[in-house]
Amino acid sequence: MWRYAGILFLLPFMACQTGEMPLTRFEDSPIIDRLLDSAPHFVVNTDIEPENWIATTRLGIPNGSLILGRPHQMVAVGDSIYISEWLGHHFFAVGNDEYLSRKIGAQGEAPGEFNYTVGVDYNGSQIFVKELGRIQIFTETFEYVGSFFNTGTGMRHHRIAASPDYIFLECIGVDWLVCPYSTSPPHAWAEPAKLLPVLDLPDRSAENSNLITVSPEGDRIAVAYRGLPYLFVYDGQFRHLKTIRFEGSSVRSFNPIAAPPGGSPAGMEPGIRVFTRTIRFLNSRYLIAYAGPERHDTYIFDLSGDDYRMAAKMIFHPISDTKTISPGDFLLHGDHLYVSSKFEEYVYGYPFDLE
Repeated sequence: MWRYAGILFLLPFMACQTGEMPLTRFEDSPIIDRLLDSAPHFVVNTDIEPENWIATTRLGIPNGSLILGRPHQMVAVGDSIYISEWLGHHFFAVGNDEYLSRKIGAQGEAPGEFNYTVGVDYNGSQIFVKELGRIQIFTETFEYVGSFFNTGTGMRHHRIAASPDYIFLECIGVDWLVCPYSTSPPHAWAEPAKLLPVLDLPDRSAENSNLITVSPEGDRIAVAYRGLPYLFVYDGQFRHLKTIRFEGSSVRSFNPIAAPPGGSPAGMEPGIRVFTRTIRFLNSRYLIAYAGPERHDTYIFDLSGDDYRMAAKMIFHPISDTKTISPGDFLLHGDHLYVSSKFEEYVYGYPFDLE
């Protein structure tokens, strides 16, 4: 009897080592059930201890009157890194010397002006900037090329993703959240390709709010509902390859329902806590995710083989500082991983070598 009791005690730990951890459920949704059943799972044990990464460099050093605002999303083009402001009206260019070299744009609706940018990406030939209702297109030196309209709110779709062939934007008028549009004029929706069905759950805020990222070659796509502990990985033909599923004691104790003190006002649903905050392909091999209830944990996944592996779990710190950074975006440029945060004065860089 004691032998069997010991086996039962060890089963959860054996599951952690083999990746066969039991599924933690927060929701009752046939749509999620179908997504979880449509591809094999790679299970992430969130209970492992993170590494502490200390920055060795920083970007965005003031230069004359050029002062970086609240840094948000980033793209690298050649030797330049372009950094957007958090829901702002400008971009800043940074060169190899780490100093600000150029301020781009102004508040407004004219070509080259911005109203509350919510995303930027570079597809190897052009830069795409998403605002509320409009996508602007620029050359590699940030010269205006053109624009087109996407009438989604922009707030459910928390980053733009662009591959050589597609820009991934909000679906309009269908029961799906993410649709690919052609990078070539007239930027038509590539029917019938759609990602992330609208969930059959109370729409509190995060269930149908989503994230998307695409690898530089367009051969991998990752999407997520921000309120749920899953990442869904697709190939370039929109076939669901694998689900990355977070599990562990912190996930099991995560309460997705967030109600204000005293409860929600009559007739209003309580809010939802966000689980997945940022995802980004660093290159065609590595996918990074800032996720989990602890608010500082970041995971890097190696997708180079059929059997995915977790390459690192880390917490980021500024240079010579013990405080932690809440990442807003990631950018692999040269031999450094750069991390932005709207709460930090600079973008911080970390030596990147996972071999």
